[in-house]
Amino acid sequence: MLVIKSKPDAINYSISLPPIVVSSTQPEVTVKLLDGTTQVIEETYNPFDAVTPLVLKFALLIDELLTVEKPGPDLVTVHDQGYRTYTVQISDADWTQEITFKVIKGFWVRQPVDIEFKTANFWLNIASLPQSVKTHQPVYLTALPASAITVKVDCVYEDGTTASYTHGSLVASKLQTIDVAAYLIQQKSTKKLVQYTVYGLKGTALQLAKQTFIVEHYNHLIHDFFVWRNRLGGFDSLVMSGEEKSTFKNETSVALMDEYNIEYAGTRTRTVKKNSGYIQSRQHRMLLIDFAFSKQRYHYLDGAMRAITVKDPTVDITKNSVNEVDFEFAYSDTLLAYPYLDQAPNYLQL
Repeated sequence: MLVIKSKPDAINYSISLPPIVVSSTQPEVTVKLLDGTTQVIEETYNPFDAVTPLVLKFALLIDELLTVEKPGPDLVTVHDQGYRTYTVQISDADWTQEITFKVIKGFWVRQPVDIEFKTANFWLNIASLPQSVKTHQPVYLTALPASAITVKVDCVYEDGTTASYTHGSLVASKLQTIDVAAYLIQQKSTKKLVQYTVYGLKGTALQLAKQTFIVEHYNHLIHDFFVWRNRLGGFDSLVMSGEEKSTFKNETSVALMDEYNIEYAGTRTRTVKKNSGYIQSRQHRMLLIDFAFSKQRYHYLDGAMRAITVKDPTVDITKNSVNEVDFEFAYSDTLLAYPYLDQAPNYLQL
C-alpha cells in the first residue's frame, strides 16, 4: 500500500520546496519527475520497512532546472522557464499516485506559507514602501497574477496636477516583468513628473498592490544603476552613488622563442570597486543585502544591462552608525575589459 504523508502546496518557491513524504508496504518504489510532459528523472527506492517513510527532496534539482531571463526591450517580459508545472509519479507493486504542483524560482520564507495569496495580491519585489528612482534608472515590477490584470499608473507633476494612465496589461498564471522606468512614464505627458504610483486592476478592483516611486534627478558622473534577480523571482534595481574605481589588468604568459620573449594567452580583466553611498533606510539596506545574495546581477553600462560577477559581496551593518558598502565586480563579457575610447564628436557645419 502506498500512502502520501505530505506534499508541496499548489504554488511553491523552488529553494523552499517542501519534500514529499511517502510510505509503502512494498519493497520497491519507483519515482518519476516530469516537467510538463517531459520526464526529468526516474529513480527506484527500496524502503527500509513499512513504517519508515521515504523523504523525496526535489528543491535544489528544480531550482537548477528553472531560469529567469533578464527583462528584454519589450514593455512586458514573460519568464516561461521561471515558473513551471511539475508532476511526481510514485508507484509500487500495488498502486500509482501523481502529485502536481507549480514552482517559482527563488524563495520567500520556509514553507508552508500562503504563496497563492502573495502572488495574487502583491508584486514580487523586495521594496514595498515608496522608493526614490532616478530619471534614467531601469525600474521593473514582477507579478504572477491569478487573472488578467490591467496595469495603471497615477502621476503627480511638478505643477501639482495629477493624471492616470493605462501602462500595460498582464496575462493570468504567467511570471511576468513589466518595465515601469520613470522615463517611460514621463513620455505620457509634457509636464515634469515628480511621483508616480503603479498598481494592477482586475476590472475596477485593486488586484496588485500600489507601488510608489519618487523621481529624482540623474547625474551620470555619480550614479550607477544595478539590476538583479531577487529572491522572489522578480527583478529589482538600485542606485549606488559612492566612489568608483576601475582597475584594468592584463595577465600574460611569456615564452622564450629564438632568444625573444613573446607574450601569449593574455587574460584581460576589468575590476570595478563601487561604493553604495550612505545607506538611507531599512528598505535600502534590504535591497543591498538581496543584491549581495543574488546569483544574477547586472550593471547598466553604455545603455544596456551587462552581466557581472561580484567578488565576495559583503554588507556590514553597525547599529546607531552611518553605514556604507563597497562592492567589487567584474563584467562577465571579457570584451568589456577594454575601456570605452571617447572620441571627439563630428559636428555638422552649416
